[in-house]
Amino acid sequence: MKEHADIFALYESLRATGANGVLATVVRTTGSTYRRPGARMLLTGDGRSAGLISGGCLESDLRERSAEVIATGVPRLVRYDSTSPDDVLWGLGLGCTGIADVLLERVSGAEVCRVLEFIEECRRMRSAGAIASPYALAGATGESTGSRVFMREGTTLEGGGTDDSLTRALGRACASALSTEKSSQLTVTLPGGKTEAFIEFLSLPVSLFVFGAGPDAAPLVRLAKELGWHVTVVDWRPAYLKKESFPSADELVLAHPGETRDGIAVPRGAVAVIMTHNFEIDVALVRSLLASGALYVGLLGPRAKADLVMGRLAEEGTIPTEDEIARLHSPVGLDIGAETPEEIALAIVAEILSTLHERPGTPLRTRKGPIHR
Repeated sequence: MKEHADIFALYESLRATGANGVLATVVRTTGSTYRRPGARMLLTGDGRSAGLISGGCLESDLRERSAEVIATGVPRLVRYDSTSPDDVLWGLGLGCTGIADVLLERVSGAEVCRVLEFIEECRRMRSAGAIASPYALAGATGESTGSRVFMREGTTLEGGGTDDSLTRALGRACASALSTEKSSQLTVTLPGGKTEAFIEFLSLPVSLFVFGAGPDAAPLVRLAKELGWHVTVVDWRPAYLKKESFPSADELVLAHPGETRDGIAVPRGAVAVIMTHNFEIDVALVRSLLASGALYVGLLGPRAKADLVMGRLAEEGTIPTEDEIARLHSPVGLDIGAETPEEIALAIVAEILSTLHERPGTPLRTRKGPIHR
């Protein structure tokens, strides 16, 4: 989501000046590639860009191809095949042993602009969404790569082309993406030919609640915002909860977490980190957060502190379930030898990511099988 924010800012700059650009979207990959389908990059005619679809090895070639797309306005599907011996001859030297298909489209048509605006709406409204993008057309289908459809949680289908059967098929695929929370590829056979489409699931940005506005919370907030997360900081002390201390935070909530048994409402699917340095408040927060829909509850402090918190809850008659205990992470963070607040923030964010992606947080060199699912 952070990457999209950068792309959208450049898009608004293009729109304000009337200049053209090219949106490059990875629509299909095979084997090992730097980015997966859905990665985007916006390139302008004057040399600016936002986003990345590789580690820098494709970007110069994309810039050359983008000039043609800007001039003609005709979308182009480009295949980068690093499994071919021609890869070295091209001078790309990708070294990823994979294939990436990249769709290039001039950012002037309504459909292409709508892609960026739709993603921004999902980000701003914190709503999941799905986009179906036809990218390969075989035969006289009568459709174009602009025949996209869009769907957001709880809303009706938007967009579509001239073929109602294709629009319905793309709509069903979007509904499935929202249900399974997964992107996919789709092939639709039409009377006049065949259409291949990328069905993209747009996930919600991670919603992080940080309880405690001490100085050690600032690096965690900064790092989370660098990743494009939505960050809420909660504290009961006005002297600590200042905008200048957390300039990038989305929300600052002045409240005492221990005032009520239910505490602060945390939405289902959110993650939370407790760093109040106050035992009584920690007890109240652990009680309410474990009972909430939070996927991850991190408690700063040694293991002995967590034992004391759980002991207090037991004395009160609150016995967490196995599932609730599994969601409590204390000591919080991955074991990377973190000492400073910045290092601790890195360890916490890494553990949250490994939890959300259901990965063990171990070195990739020890992983059996591909890096990406």
